[in-house]
Amino acid sequence: MTRLKFLLRCLLSAALIIFIARKVNWTELGTVLSRLDWRWALLGSLLSGALIAGLAFRWRIFIGQQRIELPFGKVLSLTWAGQFFNSVLPGSTGGDVFKIYQLCRLAPDRKAAAAATVLVDRFSALVALLGLSGIAFLIQPLPLRVLTGRDLALPGIWWLLLALVLALGAGWILFRLLRATQLFGRITRTLAAVLESASLNPGVVLALFLSFAIHVINFLTVYMFARSLGLGITFGQVLLMMPVVLLLVMLPITINGHGLRELLLISYFSQMGVRIDQRADLGFGEAAVALSVLMVANDLLWSLPGGIQYLTQFRLPRAPAPASSPA
Repeated sequence: MTRLKFLLRCLLSAALIIFIARKVNWTELGTVLSRLDWRWALLGSLLSGALIAGLAFRWRIFIGQQRIELPFGKVLSLTWAGQFFNSVLPGSTGGDVFKIYQLCRLAPDRKAAAAATVLVDRFSALVALLGLSGIAFLIQPLPLRVLTGRDLALPGIWWLLLALVLALGAGWILFRLLRATQLFGRITRTLAAVLESASLNPGVVLALFLSFAIHVINFLTVYMFARSLGLGITFGQVLLMMPVVLLLVMLPITINGHGLRELLLISYFSQMGVRIDQRADLGFGEAAVALSVLMVANDLLWSLPGGIQYLTQFRLPRAPAPASSPA
């Protein structure tokens, strides 16, 4: 079943990419990228370093709440390596799995608490993104309505309610099957640790504030990349567009959002009238794909140090200690 889901995601990404590729003038796209303003692009890329440091600092708050002693340097290295796995593996949870595994190795007597720190950290980021995307959609819902071809009608809400009921029923069946197993005990301990970390306190408030700040830094990066391409877009428009795009890209229906990201950007650009300055002959597709190329390339570039660190620090076996000479 897992392989089938992966295959379906690959097929959907491939179909979306082929559809977009047929709509884009690749010669003009190459021209746009060749005229990149490297000053804006470099400034935007440097913000990614601050973003990774912010992710590490937020995670360390939850690690400290579970009374796990870990220096910031180690948390930063694990966070950076996690970003590498998020970039190269299909899906957005590969980095979380890596961080849980490594933190459990560093705190073997606190495995449930270690897993809880990663889950709560991800949840705080999701809460902030949901808040920002909700506000953005209320202010500017038109691009998504155009993309789906209709408004959110009452029958659609009933289908969502039916899906929720089915999900709850499946969860109850799974609960009955697992509650007598050892795995259920581990899940229960992890959830208890999650609830402990999620209780409202100054640390959680600071982490939520950081989640909003990290998203804003990410959107500022996108804005600077847009400026480097000469896109006629304001930071306010980026704030209305990117939260919804990032939220939908997180859905497990494509491979790392490839294809879906570009389609959503084209939809927003066409409704907002975003084009490359002084190039009315270029379509919205070229502008959206150019921005997406910069975003993906920047993520891969900044994830590489985490991958190199993983290979040198976490992956390679340590050399055996020399045998002591007999007395």
